[in-house]
Amino acid sequence: MVDRGVEADIAFIRNTLEEGRAYARRRSPDMAVWGLFVAAGYLATYAYVRHWSPVEPGMVWLAAIAIPWIYSLRRWWLGLFGMPVPAQAASPMARAFAMLWLGCGISLMTLAVAANWGGVPGYHWYDAAAACILAIAFFAGSFLTNVVWLRLVAVAWWISAFVLYGLRNGEAVLLLGAAMMLAFLATPGLLLFLSGRNAK
Repeated sequence: MVDRGVEADIAFIRNTLEEGRAYARRRSPDMAVWGLFVAAGYLATYAYVRHWSPVEPGMVWLAAIAIPWIYSLRRWWLGLFGMPVPAQAASPMARAFAMLWLGCGISLMTLAVAANWGGVPGYHWYDAAAACILAIAFFAGSFLTNVVWLRLVAVAWWISAFVLYGLRNGEAVLLLGAAMMLAFLATPGLLLFLSGRNAK
Protein backbone atom coordinates (compact mmCIF):
# COMPACT_ATOMS: atom_id res chain seq x y z
CA MET A 1 0.00 0.00 0.00
CA VAL A 2 2.78 2.38 0.91
CA ASP A 3 4.76 1.40 -2.19
CA ARG A 4 1.81 2.18 -4.42
CA GLY A 5 1.43 5.53 -2.72
CA VAL A 6 5.09 6.35 -3.30
CA GLU A 7 4.82 5.25 -6.93
CA ALA A 8 1.75 7.45 -7.37
CA ASP A 9 3.58 10.41 -5.85
CA ILE A 10 6.59 9.89 -8.14
CA ALA A 11 4.31 9.58 -11.16
CA PHE A 12 2.51 12.79 -10.16
CA ILE A 13 5.81 14.67 -9.79
CA ARG A 14 7.07 13.40 -13.14
CA ASN A 15 3.80 14.32 -14.85
CA THR A 16 3.80 17.78 -13.29
CA LEU A 17 7.38 18.43 -14.37
CA GLU A 18 6.62 17.20 -17.88
CA GLU A 19 3.64 19.55 -18.10
CA GLY A 20 5.88 22.41 -17.00
CA ARG A 21 8.47 21.41 -19.61
CA ALA A 22 5.80 21.17 -22.31
CA TYR A 23 4.48 24.62 -21.39
CA ALA A 24 7.99 26.08 -21.58
CA ARG A 25 8.39 24.57 -25.05
CA ARG A 26 5.06 26.04 -26.17
CA ARG A 27 6.02 29.49 -24.93
CA SER A 28 9.61 29.29 -26.18
CA PRO A 29 8.83 31.44 -29.26
CA ASP A 30 8.18 34.28 -26.80
CA MET A 31 11.82 34.09 -25.67
CA ALA A 32 13.01 34.17 -29.27
CA VAL A 33 10.78 37.14 -30.16
CA TRP A 34 11.86 39.12 -27.09
CA GLY A 35 15.53 38.34 -27.70
CA LEU A 36 15.35 39.42 -31.34
CA PHE A 37 13.44 42.65 -30.74
CA VAL A 38 15.48 43.78 -27.74
CA ALA A 39 18.69 43.00 -29.64
CA ALA A 40 17.33 45.13 -32.50
CA GLY A 41 16.73 47.94 -30.01
CA TYR A 42 20.31 47.78 -28.81
CA LEU A 43 21.67 47.75 -32.37
CA ALA A 44 19.44 50.65 -33.46
CA THR A 45 20.63 52.65 -30.45
CA TYR A 46 24.24 51.86 -31.31
CA ALA A 47 23.64 53.00 -34.90
CA TYR A 48 22.16 56.28 -33.61
CA VAL A 49 25.03 56.88 -31.17
CA ARG A 50 27.54 56.29 -33.98
CA HIS A 51 25.58 58.71 -36.23
CA TRP A 52 24.79 55.93 -38.69
CA SER A 53 21.04 56.33 -38.24
CA PRO A 54 18.82 59.40 -37.68
CA VAL A 55 16.10 57.37 -35.97
CA GLU A 56 15.60 58.37 -32.33
CA PRO A 57 16.24 55.43 -29.93
CA GLY A 58 13.11 56.21 -27.92
CA MET A 59 10.83 55.36 -30.83
CA VAL A 60 12.83 52.23 -31.64
CA TRP A 61 12.63 51.00 -28.06
CA LEU A 62 8.91 51.70 -27.93
CA ALA A 63 8.43 49.33 -30.85
CA ALA A 64 11.04 46.86 -29.56
CA ILE A 65 9.12 46.50 -26.30
CA ALA A 66 5.51 46.95 -27.43
CA ILE A 67 5.59 44.35 -30.23
CA PRO A 68 6.91 41.50 -28.02
CA TRP A 69 4.37 42.37 -25.31
CA ILE A 70 1.57 42.21 -27.87
CA TYR A 71 2.92 38.86 -29.05
CA SER A 72 3.33 37.43 -25.55
CA LEU A 73 -0.19 38.49 -24.55
CA ARG A 74 -1.73 37.11 -27.76
CA ARG A 75 -4.00 34.70 -25.88
CA TRP A 76 -5.37 37.60 -23.85
CA TRP A 77 -5.98 39.62 -27.03
CA LEU A 78 -7.78 36.69 -28.65
CA GLY A 79 -10.05 36.35 -25.62
CA LEU A 80 -10.64 40.10 -25.49
CA PHE A 81 -11.97 40.13 -29.05
CA GLY A 82 -14.06 37.01 -28.55
CA MET A 83 -11.89 34.77 -30.69
CA PRO A 84 -11.29 31.11 -29.76
CA VAL A 85 -8.34 30.64 -27.42
CA PRO A 86 -6.51 27.29 -27.56
CA ALA A 87 -6.68 25.41 -24.28
CA GLN A 88 -3.46 25.07 -22.31
CA ALA A 89 -2.47 22.85 -19.43
CA ALA A 90 -3.17 24.45 -16.09
CA SER A 91 -0.75 22.35 -14.05
CA PRO A 92 0.88 23.97 -11.01
CA MET A 93 4.31 23.95 -12.71
CA ALA A 94 2.99 25.48 -15.92
CA ARG A 95 1.19 28.23 -14.01
CA ALA A 96 4.22 28.87 -11.82
CA PHE A 97 6.47 29.10 -14.91
CA ALA A 98 4.05 31.50 -16.58
CA MET A 99 3.75 33.72 -13.50
CA LEU A 100 7.52 33.70 -13.00
CA TRP A 101 8.11 35.10 -16.49
CA LEU A 102 5.19 37.51 -16.29
CA GLY A 103 6.48 38.86 -12.97
CA CYS A 104 9.99 39.24 -14.34
CA GLY A 105 8.63 40.95 -17.45
CA ILE A 106 6.64 43.45 -15.37
CA SER A 107 9.70 44.09 -13.19
CA LEU A 108 11.86 44.74 -16.27
CA MET A 109 9.23 47.14 -17.66
CA THR A 110 8.97 48.98 -14.35
CA LEU A 111 12.74 49.44 -14.18
CA ALA A 112 12.87 50.49 -17.84
CA VAL A 113 10.27 53.21 -17.28
CA ALA A 114 12.12 54.41 -14.17
CA ALA A 115 15.49 54.36 -15.95
CA ASN A 116 14.47 56.07 -19.18
CA TRP A 117 11.50 58.25 -18.41
CA GLY A 118 11.41 58.57 -14.65
CA GLY A 119 14.48 60.75 -14.26
CA VAL A 120 16.28 58.25 -12.03
CA PRO A 121 19.97 59.28 -11.89
CA GLY A 122 22.57 56.77 -12.98
CA TYR A 123 20.30 54.84 -15.33
CA HIS A 124 23.28 52.95 -16.78
CA TRP A 125 22.71 50.32 -14.10
CA TYR A 126 19.63 49.09 -16.01
CA ASP A 127 21.39 46.61 -18.31
CA ALA A 128 23.05 44.85 -15.38
CA ALA A 129 19.77 44.81 -13.43
CA ALA A 130 17.93 43.36 -16.43
CA ALA A 131 20.56 40.63 -16.73
CA CYS A 132 20.06 39.70 -13.07
CA ILE A 133 16.28 39.50 -13.47
CA LEU A 134 16.65 37.28 -16.54
CA ALA A 135 19.07 35.10 -14.58
CA ILE A 136 16.42 34.62 -11.88
CA ALA A 137 13.80 33.69 -14.51
CA PHE A 138 16.04 31.10 -16.13
CA PHE A 139 17.34 29.71 -12.85
CA ALA A 140 13.93 29.24 -11.22
CA GLY A 141 12.41 28.17 -14.54
CA SER A 142 14.99 25.39 -14.89
CA PHE A 143 13.66 23.78 -11.70
CA LEU A 144 10.01 24.29 -12.62
CA THR A 145 10.53 22.59 -15.98
CA ASN A 146 13.39 20.22 -15.07
CA VAL A 147 15.39 21.56 -18.04
CA VAL A 148 18.83 21.49 -16.45
CA TRP A 149 20.73 23.41 -19.13
CA LEU A 150 18.63 26.52 -18.43
CA ARG A 151 20.71 26.86 -15.24
CA LEU A 152 23.76 27.42 -17.41
CA VAL A 153 21.87 30.20 -19.18
CA ALA A 154 21.13 31.72 -15.76
CA VAL A 155 24.83 31.63 -14.87
CA ALA A 156 25.63 33.27 -18.21
CA TRP A 157 23.21 36.10 -17.36
CA TRP A 158 24.73 36.58 -13.91
CA ILE A 159 28.21 36.82 -15.44
CA SER A 160 26.80 39.17 -18.07
CA ALA A 161 25.52 41.46 -15.33
CA PHE A 162 29.09 42.07 -14.13
CA VAL A 163 30.33 42.69 -17.67
CA LEU A 164 27.44 44.98 -18.59
CA TYR A 165 27.91 47.02 -15.44
CA GLY A 166 31.63 47.28 -16.10
CA LEU A 167 30.95 48.66 -19.61
CA ARG A 168 27.97 50.77 -18.56
CA ASN A 169 29.38 54.13 -19.68
CA GLY A 170 30.67 53.05 -23.11
CA GLU A 171 29.17 52.37 -26.52
CA ALA A 172 30.35 48.76 -26.37
CA VAL A 173 27.59 47.95 -23.88
CA LEU A 174 25.07 48.34 -26.69
CA LEU A 175 26.76 45.77 -28.92
CA LEU A 176 27.32 43.43 -26.00
CA GLY A 177 23.70 43.81 -24.88
CA ALA A 178 22.50 42.88 -28.35
CA ALA A 179 24.82 39.86 -28.49
CA MET A 180 23.67 38.66 -25.07
CA MET A 181 20.00 38.98 -25.96
CA LEU A 182 20.58 36.88 -29.05
CA ALA A 183 22.80 34.31 -27.31
CA PHE A 184 21.06 34.00 -23.93
CA LEU A 185 17.41 34.76 -24.70
CA ALA A 186 16.60 34.19 -28.39
CA THR A 187 18.81 31.11 -28.71
CA PRO A 188 17.45 29.29 -25.61
CA GLY A 189 13.95 30.00 -26.92
CA LEU A 190 14.87 28.48 -30.27
CA LEU A 191 16.48 25.44 -28.61
CA LEU A 192 13.41 24.83 -26.44
CA PHE A 193 11.17 25.14 -29.47
CA LEU A 194 13.23 22.67 -31.47
CA SER A 195 13.37 20.23 -28.54
CA GLY A 196 9.57 20.36 -28.40
CA ARG A 197 9.29 19.53 -32.09
CA ASN A 198 11.78 16.68 -31.75
CA ALA A 199 9.84 15.29 -28.78
CA LYS A 200 6.70 14.85 -30.89
